[in-house]
Amino acid sequence: MFWRGGRVRAIRPGSVEAALELALTDPVVNALAGARLQESARSAALSQEFSLAGEEQSPEGLLWHGVNLSPMSASDRALDDFGRHMTARARRASSVVGDRAAVQRLWEPLAPTWGADVREYRWRQPLLLAGDPAETPQLAPVGLRPAVRGEEQIVFPAAVAMFREEVGADPIAGDGGRSYRARVGELIRTRRTYVVIEDGEVLFKADVGSLFGPVAQIHGVWVRPDQRGRGLGRSGMAELVRQVRRDHAPRVSLYVNDFNEPARRAYAASGFRQVGELTTILF
Repeated sequence: MFWRGGRVRAIRPGSVEAALELALTDPVVNALAGARLQESARSAALSQEFSLAGEEQSPEGLLWHGVNLSPMSASDRALDDFGRHMTARARRASSVVGDRAAVQRLWEPLAPTWGADVREYRWRQPLLLAGDPAETPQLAPVGLRPAVRGEEQIVFPAAVAMFREEVGADPIAGDGGRSYRARVGELIRTRRTYVVIEDGEVLFKADVGSLFGPVAQIHGVWVRPDQRGRGLGRSGMAELVRQVRRDHAPRVSLYVNDFNEPARRAYAASGFRQVGELTTILF
């Protein structure tokens, strides 16, 4: 059954295969939303969080409208449909994130009603992809390894510091950090958090935040402030790429704020190159 947007309808179990096929046409751009689509494919969250535009077996675009609002591989017509559809719904997303051109078009009809809630616009976020294994620099090892169970209490303060610095919000507000602590624990249990630890303290941390098809998207990169400017970020990222390829997926990506020059230099030095541009609107 069509929604009020006209051509927009919930993704159902019978259409999830076609939806995943479309999302996988660009797994680097769609990594975050695509991973959530894949995770929810057999749950009630599927039809609650995901919609498509067009025919169920031949969608013209996908939209994640859960904790984030993210368009995936959507035509201009689909983006217009999604924009009209979402103006009739109350906002529950904490951010709008996706390909820059797609987010800009989706945002046009939403801005008059959602704009007052915006905390920050990050229009230009370079999307980076690690070079081929032969192109990954062989830098001095720094002892990077996956965090293991039992290290949650060591990793959690670093994760909180990263979140406050990167997102500009406090992840322990509201529920005292219960949900964020659970997320940190989940990443450690699935060997998706990588750390350099010395004397019981985290010096460097990065997470495999999303896994989608052949792509592992890195989130939560953090270097302890007193260790910055010493090459730890550059060497840690080069090691991270090799280990993530070994453990999770052959293609390693991340995105970064355009104004974060130190991070961009470290990523370039560790073999990342720009392949696109994302936008994030934070509420």
